[in-house]
Amino acid sequence: MLEEYKKKYTKVVLQYSILNFNGNVLESDDALFLGFSNKYIGDIHPFFETLTSLLIAEENETIFSCIHLNIVDKTITADIILQTFNDGKNPLLIIHDLTSHYKNYQTTAQVRNESVINSQILELKNTYLKEKESFKNTFIANFSHELRDPLTGILTFTDILSKTNLDLQQKDYVQILNSSSSFLKKMIDDILDISKIESGNLELAIEPFNFHALLEEIKFTYKIIAEQKGLTFRFNFDEKLPKIIGGDAKRLQQVLTNLLDNAVKFTNHGGITFNVSLNQLRAQKASIHFEIIDTGIGIEKENLNKIFTSFTQVSRANEFKGTGLGLAIVKYLVELTKSKISVSSEYGKGSKFSTNINFISSSSLTLKESKNKKKSILDTSKKYNILLVEDSEITQLSVLKILASQGHFFLDIATKPDEVITRITSLDHEVDLVLMDIKLKEFQGDAIAKQIRKLPERHQKKVPIVAMTAKLYKEDLKRYKKAGIDDVLKKPFNESQLLEIITKNLK
Repeated sequence: MLEEYKKKYTKVVLQYSILNFNGNVLESDDALFLGFSNKYIGDIHPFFETLTSLLIAEENETIFSCIHLNIVDKTITADIILQTFNDGKNPLLIIHDLTSHYKNYQTTAQVRNESVINSQILELKNTYLKEKESFKNTFIANFSHELRDPLTGILTFTDILSKTNLDLQQKDYVQILNSSSSFLKKMIDDILDISKIESGNLELAIEPFNFHALLEEIKFTYKIIAEQKGLTFRFNFDEKLPKIIGGDAKRLQQVLTNLLDNAVKFTNHGGITFNVSLNQLRAQKASIHFEIIDTGIGIEKENLNKIFTSFTQVSRANEFKGTGLGLAIVKYLVELTKSKISVSSEYGKGSKFSTNINFISSSSLTLKESKNKKKSILDTSKKYNILLVEDSEITQLSVLKILASQGHFFLDIATKPDEVITRITSLDHEVDLVLMDIKLKEFQGDAIAKQIRKLPERHQKKVPIVAMTAKLYKEDLKRYKKAGIDDVLKKPFNESQLLEIITKNLK
């Protein structure tokens, strides 16, 4: 049986032929090709012509690899071995059929090459996507920064205008300006948040905060907003909710206000319900359930998965204003807490958004002393010298108008490093505080701050520096601190924010 199988499945791969020194085949076993005997090898296949010069009377082995032979009606890929001998023995020609081997090798090599090529293509695609993402985030950051200077001007002069003698119609116009600029500011903030999210620069700041106070503030605000639209606003706050918890109060408020804004926006009849309850309190963690229900237009089933995508608005797109970023930001912020946001909706009847978020809950948590309670008071008996380092004429005029209206400040303006240093080292008057724009046309504000901190006179190099900027990434804040900057005023700012930070940092 074994011999029978051997005969049936063993494939002949070797053919032996004995040659004379002229290249004629004296004898062949014809195992692979028939009719070799008594033929000149050059007539059998052109390749064999190259062997005739190697038919010498000394011992040598010459191997030719991967030779493609097409003889009569048979094609193989083979290794050709020519063995010559001493003592006048006739040369031996061996044909080794390695067709299967070379096919497998070729397939393997092709797969390997394709794998390498695909890997390189993937690497190039990743590089392209990273560069594209970096360009987009840089563009968004720079573009939004450029918007903040004119927006600061709008906010400042709208505020100044509102304090003048206006008739009723003019007051309505100012109210529209205020509303529009606030909406624009929120859109810019949302776009910056998305940019931070996609670049991985948005992180939670975990600190103790008064949870009850935050809920009461949200309740008070949205009760008024809902009533202004003719909607009811119901709320249910669990009595067991802890008062002081550890988490990011700012981002929690952002999540809840974005959800409530959506609920109000897409509801024309009925009302909004805001529920907050305690799931459980265990291992110094409080699991809290948030639920916002509306009787609005609802979401079609096929659109439920789209609503959390950036710049997407699925409900009659042109009917409701907005960037479509709110829910995308909500989803990311909730996922940062290792939680998920859920939505259920019936088209035409309303929607429900809910999530469970874990917070730190411990009796040892205490609130930090509020800086606002320790409000600094200016010495009204003197005037303070403020140096503004800013090349935007809109911002220059905004700061000038705000400070001039107070009657306690002298304002000097510089736009270049040498001008700044000259003003600070001047003997005419001592600078009490520097307002430093970070992104000047030709210079970086933090670089100028470093020069100030290297001045020889103590009162000069210790002058308080407040950065004015829209760039507030974690690495930016570290850079400002390293440059010796004392505080940061976020652009766009209004009168109260500017005066508060100046007062806080004046020595």
